[in-house]
Amino acid sequence: MQQKLMKNVGSSKVKHLAYLSILMVYSIAMPADANNHLPERIVSQGFLSESMPEAHKSAKQAKIDLALQYQVQFKARVDHDFLLVADYRYFPDKASAKNMAGVIVLHDCHSDRSKYRTVSTSIAEQGLHTLSLDFRGYGSSVAQGYSALEVKKHATDIMSFQTEIAVLMSYWSADLVAAYNFLRKKVDNSKGISIVASGCAGSYAVALAEKVHLNSMVLLTPDMSYTDKERYKNLVDIPSYFVSSAQHAISYATAQELFAWSGARHSKLQVYKGERLNYQLIRANKYLVDDIAQWLKLTLR
Repeated sequence: MQQKLMKNVGSSKVKHLAYLSILMVYSIAMPADANNHLPERIVSQGFLSESMPEAHKSAKQAKIDLALQYQVQFKARVDHDFLLVADYRYFPDKASAKNMAGVIVLHDCHSDRSKYRTVSTSIAEQGLHTLSLDFRGYGSSVAQGYSALEVKKHATDIMSFQTEIAVLMSYWSADLVAAYNFLRKKVDNSKGISIVASGCAGSYAVALAEKVHLNSMVLLTPDMSYTDKERYKNLVDIPSYFVSSAQHAISYATAQELFAWSGARHSKLQVYKGERLNYQLIRANKYLVDDIAQWLKLTLR
């Protein structure tokens, strides 16, 4: 009986010590201010800001911080308070900032910049300034009156939904110019800027190319109207990399037509089996991301 009692007491002490250890770890992990669960300047996508204490950084996070990659905000227009959100990345160990060109990455009409993170990171690893933009109404570029999600929630029929989305997208050309101006300030004047556009974003890439000089463009499963294609054909030859799925008839036909029209020496057409679109095509073909990044670097020399 005495031995059994001593065994139970010993077991209780072990449990008590384990409980105290859990409390101690939990109290260390809790922030000093219960109302502030995370430091104010931590940006999205898991990247840490400069305000994050070193003690809280893992080895992997510390390695990521070697690259200057962070979420940025900038005004779409000087006379309007709406802020666009993007991820700006560059790896200073790849090349000096002075000698680095730039690339803008644009998501398709049904997603946001988070789906193209692997693309923008791979491009940055080639030693290029990279800006991955959320178009107005999508991802983090939202505000009251500017949200595709809210439009979808409150739409009463397909016609009203399409009308409201069209209103949102009417700002995109100007938003892209603002993104270009932001990146232009980061890139030396002697260096060029290129663009990666997915799906319907190809139309906005063409619109930008009508206003400013672009060194090259990547059009991933391009979704463009007849007018947009004709506008592309009226541009001075820009090296273009077209990527499409063979079984997606519309984007495949567009890619073939514009590639045949392009007279640029470095223009390229890549066709994959299947019918995947946009970022799904990137996910399904692991070498495509690196190929796009290396091709961009070639055209930006």
